[in-house]
Amino acid sequence: MQILPSGLVIPPLPYAVTLAVLTAASVAGLYLLDPPVTSRQVLALAPWMIAGGAFHAFEQAGLFPTVLRPFFAAPAVYVTTFLLAAAVWLPSVIRAQMLDDTGRIARYLGFFGTALVLALTGVAYAFAAGRVDSTTALVWLPVGFLGAGVLTAPVYYLLALKWTAAVDRAGVAGPLVVFAHALDGFSTAIGVDVIGTGERTPIPRRIMDFAETLPTYPYVGKGWLFAVVKLVVAAGIVVLLADLVEDEPTQGNLLFAFVAAVGMGPAANNLFLFLIGPAI
Repeated sequence: MQILPSGLVIPPLPYAVTLAVLTAASVAGLYLLDPPVTSRQVLALAPWMIAGGAFHAFEQAGLFPTVLRPFFAAPAVYVTTFLLAAAVWLPSVIRAQMLDDTGRIARYLGFFGTALVLALTGVAYAFAAGRVDSTTALVWLPVGFLGAGVLTAPVYYLLALKWTAAVDRAGVAGPLVVFAHALDGFSTAIGVDVIGTGERTPIPRRIMDFAETLPTYPYVGKGWLFAVVKLVVAAGIVVLLADLVEDEPTQGNLLFAFVAAVGMGPAANNLFLFLIGPAI
């Protein structure tokens, strides 16, 4: 049975070795510096997660030179994005330790990550402006993020009412996890029910195949069920990881970052691809 998404490509050996060596060096540097990882740093990593999805969309659209494309194909793009973030993270940790101000780590990560996302968004709109047949394609990016916010707010409010202590322990990483997976579910629903794209990942495809058999399908499509499942799972993960964040803050927050990235990266890839389109 297929489990992994289709379209994954192992990069050629020179690229794979380069990524492996740089990743080992970056992880070793972070391990030796041993910085605390806070929920604010998890939030500051969110733009980098979006950038990773945008990078892969650019690769799918053929916007990178051939020599660079293997770095931004899946799954190598996740490693490449981590390395770019580490290039900011490591100096930020050193600077924060020199000045005894750990808050600088989140500020630097957030600033440079946001600047990168804004630059990628500008490039995407500049590219799309002369290519799209309908202005509708230009609105999916903001609509996706706004729609995910609308879904996240009531879900996290109900979560806070039922599991108040867990939500408090999760900090700002908690709503980020729920938002990331709301964005993934909502963008997927837009793709399959409005734009007419396919789904590369087997488990979401099976969920939506089941939704297609329900009597609701002619009225609300099939993507809604996947969005609901994503929200429920994300909310459950916030509750489950909250105790770990309290006992082992660094490990717990790193897990929160990983879970958020699993939703945010593919979601951003969806929305940027809706804007610029795949290579022709």
